[in-house]
Amino acid sequence: MKKPLLVMTAGVLALVANAALASTASQREYKRGFADCSAGRYDQEQHGVSYKKGCDAAEAKGKSGAGTAAAEPTEPKPYMDPSVPGKDKQACIRAVKKQTHNPKAVVIGAVSSEANNQVTVGVGSERAPWKCLVKRGKVAEVTSQTNEGGL
Repeated sequence: MKKPLLVMTAGVLALVANAALASTASQREYKRGFADCSAGRYDQEQHGVSYKKGCDAAEAKGKSGAGTAAAEPTEPKPYMDPSVPGKDKQACIRAVKKQTHNPKAVVIGAVSSEANNQVTVGVGSERAPWKCLVKRGKVAEVTSQTNEGGL
């Protein structure tokens, strides 16, 4: 009688431990989403519900706190069109990484069009913008959007 009770107790402890780890992972994902969106670096490739909830909370906080302090003028956030296929975004990330030799690249904007989709990729820690024209996973053009003439 004591052995089944011991096995059942161990099973319950394992379930509680797994639930605690899942909660912790969910909290980390929420915090990462909040931090990314607060800094204006929404990563479209993050599909977790907690990440998106964190991002939504950051946007709501930004809207509610907008009138409280004089904010510096910022560039408008690039539009993220949900109709741009994931394979187009991935093709652009690969093309930009290849051209820049920088492994840190994320999609920061996407606009759909009949001719070519335009994907904006942020490169490096500063998220330097690169424009990529792509259709059906085939990249037509990759260009830097920085003001190189001003350097």
